[in-house]
Amino acid sequence: MLGDIIKPIEKELHAVNNIVEKEMFIRSDHIGRYAHLEFSYRDQVIRPALVILSSRIYGYTGEKALYLACVFQFTHMASMVHKFIPEKDTDYIREDSDPRDGSQFPILVGDYLYGKGFSFLYNAGMSNFMGPIAEIVCRIHEGGILKNRIKGNNPASEAYREVVRKETAELFAGCAAIGARLAGASAEQQEIMRRLGISIGMASGIMERGAAAKYAIVYLEEAMAVLRNVPDLEERYILEQIIKNLISHNIFKRRMVI
Repeated sequence: MLGDIIKPIEKELHAVNNIVEKEMFIRSDHIGRYAHLEFSYRDQVIRPALVILSSRIYGYTGEKALYLACVFQFTHMASMVHKFIPEKDTDYIREDSDPRDGSQFPILVGDYLYGKGFSFLYNAGMSNFMGPIAEIVCRIHEGGILKNRIKGNNPASEAYREVVRKETAELFAGCAAIGARLAGASAEQQEIMRRLGISIGMASGIMERGAAAKYAIVYLEEAMAVLRNVPDLEERYILEQIIKNLISHNIFKRRMVI
């Protein structure tokens, strides 16, 4: 179980969740009333865990890693809110309709969450990461645009993989690479972590889209190979177990389909 694997950083993840949840309120109103913010346990912890583990591998255990993890979680939440906004514009007019299913309020909630992320960077003294994270946000939106231009849903196609990389994997890559950068890792070490994040993110994105398990497993095997270049510490072992957990999940899924 993923919860058992990440138990060594449970305290940190709990702190991240508390910080994020506190920002979900505008006065006494929870923004979940205005946009769908239901996330699985895996979706709540995997990106923050990647940030925390990546920074720890290279020697950083300070509070900034928690705030950076929050930034990536805000970014993910915002992207998911915007991703499921109806293509046809709708306004919340009737009191008996659900504002979460329209476009007006979810757009505002998504923008609010993106703004929270950048506000956290500024307030935590990490303004130097604003540029790289803004670029990731741009790629996420590029992926959304490209998705509407491709025909079919073929996981083997280059166009499909490009959408997955932009919409999902680039954020994972940022979690790993910027987490390492926070710790003062070298450019070469940051690149290793970026490749690790891309591989995990590609697998996660393919899984989310319901493609055949074999397409995700290829990327998880790549992640395991990249991980051999990471310092041999407890955090690397935890990352290895996370990847193996994703592999076993995919194998189980494939058996269920068969």
